[in-house]
Amino acid sequence: MFIIISMINVEFIKNEIAYVSFDTGKRSNLLSLDIIRQLTDIADELNHNKKLMAIILSGGHQNFSFGFDLKDKEFLKLEKLGFEENRDYFQLGKIMCDTWEKLKCLTICEIKGWCVGGGVALATSCDLRLAETAAKFYVPEVERGLNMSWGSVPRINALLGPAKTKRLLLLAEKISAQNAKAWGLVDGYYSPDKLKLETIKLAEKAAEMPRLPFMLTKESVNNHSNAMARATSYNDHDIFSLAYASLKDKFFK
Repeated sequence: MFIIISMINVEFIKNEIAYVSFDTGKRSNLLSLDIIRQLTDIADELNHNKKLMAIILSGGHQNFSFGFDLKDKEFLKLEKLGFEENRDYFQLGKIMCDTWEKLKCLTICEIKGWCVGGGVALATSCDLRLAETAAKFYVPEVERGLNMSWGSVPRINALLGPAKTKRLLLLAEKISAQNAKAWGLVDGYYSPDKLKLETIKLAEKAAEMPRLPFMLTKESVNNHSNAMARATSYNDHDIFSLAYASLKDKFFK
């Protein structure tokens, strides 16, 4: 069974497993505001499916995603709005990541090629990440005068620890799939012909588990891991908007 919503495709491999892919058809596979909304809506819809035990999230055929599209036409129109109106738009990425993180079933991110900026934020909102051998990870926000937002800093820090998080975010180090595995950013890496098979294997393991204790245990782990996350990242979208405004002096009037 397939569901196609604009640039997002949902395939039900089994009743208990959904394979979600988003692909703009371009090499960069950037996240526009429209795609962000679609990814949020599909996650919310799937969360109401009482049979699902696992969701696989995949990006483009060449690259998972080069992150948020700063040249998105809808985003550029925000220059005409004031700070208060912009807050609603700047929260969309965080809402998307929070929605994916709060899914009841297991979420596995399948990563090919480059995973950059907002792509890393989305990937780390999933429970597990598997990458192809040639995958690379890069967070250029600070390097470009912005902060890493979408509530992603606590998630990345929980996976990597403070020192490696600072190398990834502050120093904008580009890391390979091999280093990502060593650092704890991904849970495994595989050749292109095996990546999807290995991802489905993990999903099938989840599908074999009793649903209620599975969901309750995931919720418990997330609540423990994220106990301080909201307190430390609640306004990162405001910081991003101000940082962006400093790069565009005309952004806010």
